[in-house]
Amino acid sequence: MNVLITGCAIGIGKEVASFLLEKNINVYGLDVNKIEDSRIKSFSCDVSNTSSLLEVHDKLKEDNVIFDAIINIAGIFIIDSFIEVDESSLKRIFDINLMGTINVNKIFFDLLKEKGRILITTSEVAPLDPLPFNGIYNVTKTALDSYAQALRQELNLLGYKVITIRPGAFKTDLSMGSLTKTKDLMQKTILYKKQSKKFYTLVSKFMGTPKAARKMSKTYYKALTKKKPKIVYKKNINHMMSLLSILPLSLQCFIIKLLLK
Repeated sequence: MNVLITGCAIGIGKEVASFLLEKNINVYGLDVNKIEDSRIKSFSCDVSNTSSLLEVHDKLKEDNVIFDAIINIAGIFIIDSFIEVDESSLKRIFDINLMGTINVNKIFFDLLKEKGRILITTSEVAPLDPLPFNGIYNVTKTALDSYAQALRQELNLLGYKVITIRPGAFKTDLSMGSLTKTKDLMQKTILYKKQSKKFYTLVSKFMGTPKAARKMSKTYYKALTKKKPKIVYKKNINHMMSLLSILPLSLQCFIIKLLLK
């Protein structure tokens, strides 16, 4: 079995790649960072760079590589406000989290075997109402989740499976950096000095207990190998966030404003 994984140099992607290799699955990896695992057939590639993706695609096609699955994990995270975020940061996160995934699946689709699978990593926040300062990341992942469901409907007509995976908090550079990025927001914001300090306290208390990234690997393996996989897999979901999201929107706004007042 051959799989293509984006974002497998660090974090969940690295652990998933290692786990699949132990299951004797051949892993081809794309990452802008150096992939240290020599067992991975690696390519230095930024998923937001279409020409770079096409270059890798052509090399693989020349080698007659066919994939059983494409596993999309690459993504970045920022904490900021929509009013104050700089344009380059805003464009970058959409280019990687959303357009990067769309382009990877589009470009490498002809290397996917008949009735193959595409796994798309969104986030536990994707189906939830956004929180202040986490909203930019939330919007990219919500859009990505919507894309995943649309792609599932389309490719289902052709016999392919598209599976969405929504991780909660895990010990990765992305999730563990949320406190650091919130501190950065406290330093640079002009409009939200007081609120960002309160937000930092809330994040510290309620972000949930991050689990080892290795624990996500079995979820990806199930999605990859089960005869009848779930449409959506969820792991280590923050129940406080889920409960808040089911409240009426006006009540959510009242509670959040009260907490950050």
